Amino acid sequence: MRAVIFDSGVGSRLGERTRLQPKCMTALDHAETIFSRQIRILSACGVEEFVITTGPFADQIETAAAICQRHNPGLRFIFVPNPQYRTTNYIVSMYHARDYLDTDLLLLHGDLVFSEGLVREMLLNPAGSLCLYHEDKLLPRKDFKAQFRDGLLRKVSVRIFGDDCYAFQPLYKLNVDAVRIWRDRVNLFVETGRNQVYAEEALNEVTSDVSIWGMSYKQHYIDEIDNEEDYRRVSEEIHRFDGCY
Repeated sequence: MRAVIFDSGVGSRLGERTRLQPKCMTALDHAETIFSRQIRILSACGVEEFVITTGPFADQIETAAAICQRHNPGLRFIFVPNPQYRTTNYIVSMYHARDYLDTDLLLLHGDLVFSEGLVREMLLNPAGSLCLYHEDKLLPRKDFKAQFRDGLLRKVSVRIFGDDCYAFQPLYKLNVDAVRIWRDRVNLFVETGRNQVYAEEALNEVTSDVSIWGMSYKQHYIDEIDNEEDYRRVSEEIHRFDGCY
């Protein structure tokens, strides 16, 4: 399976930690970074091909990928730069990666920290396309929420609230049909100048045409790192969760 990872953001909310490096190069503990942890876990679950979108400090990501490749020669990396990373949202990164959105894949944001068991459960789940929600977490103010109907994803947004909305994390398992439908709507958005929105805004327009099932991550771990508070919390939680450091 192929994984597409969006690593093209500036990460300015992490302050000094991202002044001289991309957010994904932030060390969680000892020498393992967000990026190296993602690659380690995904490759352990059978993912061998990685499409990485890049923005600032792309050379550091490519060097880190080469180190991963030395430890696991079977891995393949494709890097897709987004020259407009400072002025557009990651929908443009997805647009630049469109030639690689032609198969079943995992699609995820580059600031996600997650457990191996979560990925294994997603890949074993018989549903062709999945997204992740947590039924017990309070709805966050600043982060994605997802709305479901009869178990199927209907909308992803920061701005939605309600009894049918749940905390959400942007790690998707998608079959080729879902990938192509989302990709084509992303292409339309970008080519008509709508490049300041999340890629999920394009997805929201086509959820009725695809079947993306919700899967609870209640028994596993996944969270994103946006700011220093997130960094401290996630570093501590994941250390306690899997004791891998």
